[in-house]
Amino acid sequence: MDRLRFFRAGLLQVVAVGSVLLGLFWLNPSRADSVPRLNTLYNFIGADYPHLGNFELSQLLQASDGDFYGVSAYGGVNDYGYVYKVSRTSGQLTHLHDFNFADGATPRGPLIQASDGYLYGTTEAGGANRSDYCYAGQFYGESGCGTLFKISPGGSFTKVHDFYSAADGYQSAPSTGVIQASDGNFYGAAMQPFPSATTSIFKMTPDGAVSVFHLFAVDASEGYLAYAGLMQANDGYLYGTTSSAGAVPGHASGGCGTVFRIALNGSFQSLHTFTGAPNGGSGDGCVPWSNLIQGQDGAFYGTTKYGGSQQGNCIRGGCGIVYKITSAGVETVLHRFTATAADGEYPQNDGLVQTPDGMLYGATGGNPYGEGYGYVPYCYVGGGTTFSCGTVYKIDTAGNFTQLQVFGDSDGAYGLFPHASLILASDGNLYGNTFAGGGWGYGTVYRLVLNPATPILAIDSFSPAGGPPGTSVVVSGTGFTGTSEVTFGGGDSTLAASFVVDSDTEITTLVPSGAQTSAIGVSAPRGTTYSPALFYLQPVIDSIIPTSGRVGSGVTLSGAHFDGIISITFGGVPAQKYSYVTNEDTAINVTVPPGAQTGPIVVTNPGGSAASQTFTVRHMRRGSASESQAAVSRNAAPVHRRTGPAGHASVGPILCPQTDTARRGSVPVAAPGCGPADSAQSRPIDLAR
Repeated sequence: MDRLRFFRAGLLQVVAVGSVLLGLFWLNPSRADSVPRLNTLYNFIGADYPHLGNFELSQLLQASDGDFYGVSAYGGVNDYGYVYKVSRTSGQLTHLHDFNFADGATPRGPLIQASDGYLYGTTEAGGANRSDYCYAGQFYGESGCGTLFKISPGGSFTKVHDFYSAADGYQSAPSTGVIQASDGNFYGAAMQPFPSATTSIFKMTPDGAVSVFHLFAVDASEGYLAYAGLMQANDGYLYGTTSSAGAVPGHASGGCGTVFRIALNGSFQSLHTFTGAPNGGSGDGCVPWSNLIQGQDGAFYGTTKYGGSQQGNCIRGGCGIVYKITSAGVETVLHRFTATAADGEYPQNDGLVQTPDGMLYGATGGNPYGEGYGYVPYCYVGGGTTFSCGTVYKIDTAGNFTQLQVFGDSDGAYGLFPHASLILASDGNLYGNTFAGGGWGYGTVYRLVLNPATPILAIDSFSPAGGPPGTSVVVSGTGFTGTSEVTFGGGDSTLAASFVVDSDTEITTLVPSGAQTSAIGVSAPRGTTYSPALFYLQPVIDSIIPTSGRVGSGVTLSGAHFDGIISITFGGVPAQKYSYVTNEDTAINVTVPPGAQTGPIVVTNPGGSAASQTFTVRHMRRGSASESQAAVSRNAAPVHRRTGPAGHASVGPILCPQTDTARRGSVPVAAPGCGPADSAQSRPIDLAR
């Protein structure tokens, strides 16, 4: 199993809730559960995951057909990103278009559905125009400057514009998507890298003519780099943010992001410059990466990735804020994140959505970057820092904050790291996505159920927790009547399992041959759902090399299903450290522990145990140099066990040559403790913790 490995969004598209039933629900929100439940609508699989670049998913869009649409910045057939569709009823995912660089690469920012029914978006790289000034395209070594495209819900794709030409003012790298304003034109943010690097807002007419609408001041006093999209407010202005710079007293660009507005006649106004928090104290936010929304009260609401408070777990840069700002530029900080179990950290790209009852909902992205990043806690699934794997929360306009869900709880089977804003769909529920975790470790599309009238298909539990192929598993939940398929993970795809529907709340199924540790999926008339925990396959040990050795020496175990390891014993004596040999879960290195006895090596995970052939412990002569070295090894400080990112001690390869990118389901960031000096090492996982 090579999944379950640990390792930007813009415009808010809200679908109106129009039915009488939903209207009654929002008028009487007390009917809703106090803690909304999570469902998994789709588990991304290996075929969805990129071989090049991070797995970055934009905010979803619910189109007029009721289904959800989004883009992945990387991956697809050509690894330049793709447009996908997820059926709201069945959970089936379809790749509508795979970018090929000529028509674009690295699609970022959410899609919109325009008045002509097409979905519009932008790619940061690719296209016909090439220049060394186009930094995004250089990721591929091809210097493409970006495109604007449209695609029908059925998948008919058209490249509308190639950026970086004299006609469009040499703008490039549009990374926020577009909006269609009340004048029928499209607007978005980009860069003008030549002759002086600055941020721009572009305008595109319905016939595809692109021009510069506004150039931000070259001295960055109006801000620099717009990573969030624009929105049009009730007053007709376009509002947005920049993620850095901005004028502060005594410095033209000393801020760390701005809020601005611009009229459709081009009149521009800076409303607020973020200044961050002082060392050891509390203050403003910093780096607004998420979209703004306009609340029912006419004010604007958003989040920043950093700033707020540089105290406690957030001493380097802060952990982000939720803020309110008026059209006059008066800002109020509603909440400062603390990177604790009370609220999580880093609402990066995670903006807010408001439900008809006035409540604001959002997510925190957590820390997928590694131990020591900003000094905030690292994501350890099922451990003491599950909040660092991402959370969902609600907050009212007065700042009263409630945490609702923690993605790192249990096995992280609902996903890990929600780095895109939630949307409110037509059924009254919230939908979002994650880029890791889930049933196959590649991320999820998830639902937060707010509407109590929603017909629920859900798996609540299953028993046993694991076992070998052929194991009979009882799945408990609701909505199972009419079930058409039960699945287990089988590498980059799913495997159908035989099953019997015992009742609307119970299914008995058999684990199919070839299954791997994964979530269990059920498809029924109400849709498709997945289990909130992973079913573990029993370990298999095929060989051990060598078959004998001294205390402190290493042994390589080869086999399968070395996931979620609970213990490894030598003749009944627990080992303390192990590490992965390859990028798979098929081979591990184990250190022979002090006190080890001759006998089988036994590996145990939630799926059961596997015993090897006899391993002979060779004892050292008293007083030998080898014995002295072993004593030093036994007294050495242990390396902390790593229980995430996908939630288990065995998950997280700690392979420094390619860091945590070694296994799919991970983003290309340095593994904890791995740097240039560690590039040839494999850090062991400590089982003694």
